[in-house]
Amino acid sequence: MKVILITGLDGSGKTTFLNRIKDSAKPAACRIINIPHINIQQLKIDKDLYRVALFVNSLNYNADIQNIPQLKAVALFASMLLYGKILALIRQDAVETVFCERHPLIDTGVYARFYAEKLYPGSIEQSVLDRLDKKYESELSYLSNLLPSNSVDIKKGYTSSLIHFIYKRFYLEKKYDTENLKLIFKVSLPDELYFLQASPKLLFNRIKNRKLLEAHESIEVFKQLNKAYNKLFNELESKYAIEIELVNIEEAGAVDNLFAKLIQGIEY
Repeated sequence: MKVILITGLDGSGKTTFLNRIKDSAKPAACRIINIPHINIQQLKIDKDLYRVALFVNSLNYNADIQNIPQLKAVALFASMLLYGKILALIRQDAVETVFCERHPLIDTGVYARFYAEKLYPGSIEQSVLDRLDKKYESELSYLSNLLPSNSVDIKKGYTSSLIHFIYKRFYLEKKYDTENLKLIFKVSLPDELYFLQASPKLLFNRIKNRKLLEAHESIEVFKQLNKAYNKLFNELESKYAIEIELVNIEEAGAVDNLFAKLIQGIEY
């Protein structure tokens, strides 16, 4: 099964592009994994996974509504933890091609550079953590069981343990290189990687009128994230056999050419 990653900063058109693939290909020819907002319809065969993905989507949405970047970080990380489970479920259907919007081994380390430092002890009121633990105990337990062994302290609570893990691993220890991410997520690099790129100013202009802007959605943060992606791609190309293509969405015909290239590679 080939895994193709379509990633890029917010406003680059990832979701629109993947929807175009979905509308043009037969359902049996490929599947799409959306991260961090998970497409839960294809998960109904696994009731536990479906329920946890529903919780992660809710946490992601409410973090934006309430403007709590700390919970946004937890939701982003949780969606990445579920990626391997979702991929394994899709693999059972013998699908030849999977397209994914964001990937644990690519995007986690980039966004951890922005979000992890916000999860210092006491950054979220204890009452908020207690409410999450009480209302979503089984969902949080499921997610915690996906972490490396001995990462969860039940006495501190599941949500606190997740927050502590992210803060310690990515901010204090700065373990966001590919090999360390493999230890967490237990997945492989995608076979092909396409990064939809444009100037931070153009991307922000595309999203600035959205009803909700996420904590990382600003021109200055986009510049930081771009640098992190470029550094990562240089490291990947020097160490791993992975096809990486930067697609300039400001260039006429670039996105259409990518679509034509990818759609030819699947049965439709």
